[in-house]
Amino acid sequence: MIFFTVGTEQFDFQRMIEAADLVADALPSEEVFIQIADNTQTPKSAQWERWLSYQDFVQRVQDARIVVTHAGAGSLLSCAWLGKVAITVPRLHKFGEHVDNHQTELADKMSYLGHAVIGETPEELCELVLNYDDVLQKIQEGKTSKPTLGKALKEWLEEGS
Repeated sequence: MIFFTVGTEQFDFQRMIEAADLVADALPSEEVFIQIADNTQTPKSAQWERWLSYQDFVQRVQDARIVVTHAGAGSLLSCAWLGKVAITVPRLHKFGEHVDNHQTELADKMSYLGHAVIGETPEELCELVLNYDDVLQKIQEGKTSKPTLGKALKEWLEEGS
């Protein structure tokens, strides 16, 4: 299963819904599921629900072959703690997806640590899903000298103090 999640923000996140549909069309034999929150448009090809309980979210992350998520702290950190290298797409102000671009900073840090790979367009996200094994291999090859997630996040938070 490929699991997409837009989180719980009130803003539309059409790029993510379009990406889920592209993946569902490209991989018709694999389940593609997206949690869409309050988006005004619904997916045409991917299976979907608006909301998931936290337990259902965690179960889907655990069961998923690939997780594609917005760059919210709860979603990205949950993926890392559950051992998933997420494909992430930060919500961007220029698309009306958030009030600012704060998700880019966490996405960049998680990418640096080897816990995420960043995409922007629906087509790019689809390509990352279709080539996930190669992407994951490249991430893991360069990961040896990076700090642990806990240590790196602690240092990063202390930098901001």
